[in-house]
Amino acid sequence: MLKHFCFLFVALTIAMTTFGAGINYNGTNLTLNNDFTRTQCGTSFKNVMKEVSGFACSRQTPGYIWQHGDENTGSNKKIVAITPDGNLQMTVNISNDPGRDDWEDIATGTFNGVNYIFIGAIGDNDLQYNNSYYIYYFEEPAITSGTITVNVNYIRYGYPDNKAHNTETLMYDNIDNTFYIADKVKDGVCTLYSLPFDLSYGTGTQTLTLVTPLGNGSKFNFLTGGDISPDGKWMAIKNKKYVLLWERNGNESLATTALRAPVQIAAYQEEAQGEAIAWFDATTFYTTSDQKNDTPIYKYVRVLDTDDDTAIDEVKDTDQQPTVRKIIRDGAVYIIVNGVEYNAAGQRIK
Repeated sequence: MLKHFCFLFVALTIAMTTFGAGINYNGTNLTLNNDFTRTQCGTSFKNVMKEVSGFACSRQTPGYIWQHGDENTGSNKKIVAITPDGNLQMTVNISNDPGRDDWEDIATGTFNGVNYIFIGAIGDNDLQYNNSYYIYYFEEPAITSGTITVNVNYIRYGYPDNKAHNTETLMYDNIDNTFYIADKVKDGVCTLYSLPFDLSYGTGTQTLTLVTPLGNGSKFNFLTGGDISPDGKWMAIKNKKYVLLWERNGNESLATTALRAPVQIAAYQEEAQGEAIAWFDATTFYTTSDQKNDTPIYKYVRVLDTDDDTAIDEVKDTDQQPTVRKIIRDGAVYIIVNGVEYNAAGQRIK
């Protein structure tokens, strides 16, 4: 028993260790976070939505993903709800659109107990929309099937420097009830901004608050998407090559969280035009790429640390480096040792 316990303790120590160094960020190499696994869970089908640039997991009907594409122009604006494997479930046509094209991101969140969808009409490749950036919002409908039409409200905003900015990252924080927006700068420093959500803004132009630069621009630039986990614990922001992860301490402002150095998710692999990212819960997020053809949907699951004093009698002696991790599935904790799964009590799962 003691021998098995010592083996497991060593294995857990290895499993809880993060290896290597990531990209340079403000003069230091980020820690590589090895807590996530990556699998292809589905396909973003071109006949459902082309050039997907925004993902958001449903809060009203958990288990579905809202997405939109770059094809949303003119009067033909819509979002769709899909299953994680990519199949179409429902279409939502958008009415009362103020006429702003170049949708670049979508988010879901809760405000005063009501679930909302937020759409960012925030892209500006040609830097021509100074002070004409929009966040559409409406109460999230229950996902059933077929097609519905919704009237959107919108918030118009500009930047504190009164200049045009190209942006593809819109996030909503359920703790602060605040939008966080990161601009997209090529070969330069990208910046994070914030704007509290308020139902009474009216038609005037709101001014974002500058939060912090994101890195030094040498590696982590040209930002393409981001999302905040529904519990507010994690903020993930990505470009095509990397996903960086910030962890919130307690109930601190996310603006405070963003001032600290993030970690780099080691499992992420570069996507050709990777723009969409969405948290399902505190352990799982999805990504896909902005492509004209069918494109993979990837699922990332965070492997949680196990307790050091967990003993499993069936762990066998081995000369190989042990692999130990903990997962949560359907609300229960399971421990995986060298590919063999056990419950939290140490009983092997048949």
